[in-house]
Amino acid sequence: MDRIIIAAALALVCAGASADMLYGIDGDVLYGVDPDDGTYAALSDSWSGTCLIAGCDGSLYAIQGDVLYVADPYDGSWEGLTSSWEGSHSITASARTIYVAQGDVVYLADPDDGEWLAIPGDYTGVQFIAWAGGALMVIQDDALYRVNPATGEFETFPSSYTGTTAVTGSDDWLYVVQGDNLYSVDPYTGNYTDLGGGYYGCWLLAEANGYVYCIWEGSLWRTDPFSGDFVGLGGGWEGATAFCSLD
Repeated sequence: MDRIIIAAALALVCAGASADMLYGIDGDVLYGVDPDDGTYAALSDSWSGTCLIAGCDGSLYAIQGDVLYVADPYDGSWEGLTSSWEGSHSITASARTIYVAQGDVVYLADPDDGEWLAIPGDYTGVQFIAWAGGALMVIQDDALYRVNPATGEFETFPSSYTGTTAVTGSDDWLYVVQGDNLYSVDPYTGNYTDLGGGYYGCWLLAEANGYVYCIWEGSLWRTDPFSGDFVGLGGGWEGATAFCSLD
C-alpha cells in the first residue's frame, strides 16, 4: 500500500480535535494512521527496535533501548527525556501520567521531563498494564487487578488471564486479547464479554473513537466492541513493532 499523506487529519490532532488518531512504528519509521480508513503517513524515522509507544497529554512517548522519547504527533520530531528504561515491557498512560512496567516494578513518568518514580505496591510477575476506567489495570501472574497508582491499593478481579498477548484501555473498558479471542472487560467489576475469535497472535492493540484496532499478520483491523463485527483497513504493517492512539 502506498504511503498516503494525511496531513489534514494529523493537523486536527495537533489542534486539539476530539477525534483520536492512531500511530504505529513499522521498521524504522513512525506513521500517523487515519482510524477511519487506515491510510497512513510517514512522520519520522530512527525508530528501529522500538516496541513501546503511548499517547499522553497531546504527545507521543516511546521507549527505544534505554531512552524514553517524546515525539510530536504532527511531524514526528523527537527528543530524548530520560534513560534507564532498558528492559521495559509494557507502557500505558492516563491523561497526564505515563506508566511503564520494567522488571517487577511499575514506574510513573512525568510527561514534561520524563522523571520517574516507582509506584507503591508489589508487582512481582507483572505482565501487562493499561489505563482504563480511571485506574491502572495490571495483569500480574495471569490475574487481573485494579490498582490505585497513588496508594498501591488494589482490587482483585476473577478469571484467569493466562495466554494474554495484548491489552489496551479506554475511559469505560479494558480490552484483552487472550488466546484467539478479544474480550471487553468492565474495569470496575471485572465482568467480561467475549467479542469473538480470530485474534490469535495479536499483540498490537489500541482503542480509538469507540473502536478497537489491532495489527494482525501485517494488516490493520477495526472491531466494533458492541457487536464484535470487524473490518480490514489494509495491509503494509508486516514490520510493525509498536502501536497506540492519541486523543
